[in-house]
Amino acid sequence: MVVVIDDSDDSLIALKEIISDSGLEVAAFNNPMEALKFIEQNKGVVEVCVVDYVMPEMNGEAVSRRIREFDKDIFIMLMSGYVDFDRVQPLLKERLFYQFFTKPLDFDRLLRTIDTAIKLYLKKQALS
Repeated sequence: MVVVIDDSDDSLIALKEIISDSGLEVAAFNNPMEALKFIEQNKGVVEVCVVDYVMPEMNGEAVSRRIREFDKDIFIMLMSGYVDFDRVQPLLKERLFYQFFTKPLDFDRLLRTIDTAIKLYLKKQALS
């Protein structure tokens, strides 16, 4: 399952449609706290989380850190149209998240990356 978190309803609708059209189950949230609760309650079911970096309530880094408190295996992907990559690069080196996407999104690349992440997640789960 893929969880998408973005404060923009238009982005949420588009991402949910594109990801579900590829055959994947998607849950979309415009409220990070609701998303975190859902992810924690569905640990082991949620394989990938796509998170907007710039949100008013909680930024993507804070959301990612909260996810890591209860799930070290989920693949987190950050996306943003506003953030400087120099701010995000240290987080990538820290392995807080798996991939960073700039908006407007390249949907083909996003779907390929989600597919790869799900395969890696399932392989990791099978080995544990």
